[in-house]
Amino acid sequence: MRKKWTVPVGIVITLLLIDGLAFLMLPTIPYRLHIGDRITGTFSMTVAGEPYRPADATLGFFDGDKGAQKIKFDGGSSGKFSIKGGEYGKYTIGFILDNEELYKLTRNPKFLSYNCDPTLTFEYVNANWWHVTKLTLTAEMVSLNDTWAIKCKAVYREPTERGAIMEHTAEKYLFYNEVMAGEASLYFGL
Repeated sequence: MRKKWTVPVGIVITLLLIDGLAFLMLPTIPYRLHIGDRITGTFSMTVAGEPYRPADATLGFFDGDKGAQKIKFDGGSSGKFSIKGGEYGKYTIGFILDNEELYKLTRNPKFLSYNCDPTLTFEYVNANWWHVTKLTLTAEMVSLNDTWAIKCKAVYREPTERGAIMEHTAEKYLFYNEVMAGEASLYFGL
């Protein structure tokens, strides 16, 4: 008589659970295993209808364990930027505006009266460490009744837990004097 081979019930249940979890995670595996920068995008801006490219960008995200992250920004050419990402939290992406350049584009002497260059900020909340997010950030500076305002827009694409790509849009007008004071930004995500 042959011996029957038996598998303990606990092992069968464990294997079924692992198989089920793998099936549920299957659509997000490419995002979870992504090795490049997890936040990438472009920034474009116009001032009084003319194209404007900031020379530099900043990132305000800090993780105490890993140190400050850096933003890679190509400046004047295509407006492309990328951030390592991979952490839950708020990423403050800033583009440094040059008041002398703004004066040249607008011929408004008010820009020459400012003693420092402001940072136009976009605050993105990353809801999952494994997100691979594509951002399209735009800004349009216009004069509204002798007051300069910047219409900021963020279009961002993120994967869902089922692997589908969701696209969201956020828009807001920021008054230039508030941007100068560091009191205005476009907040999006989550």
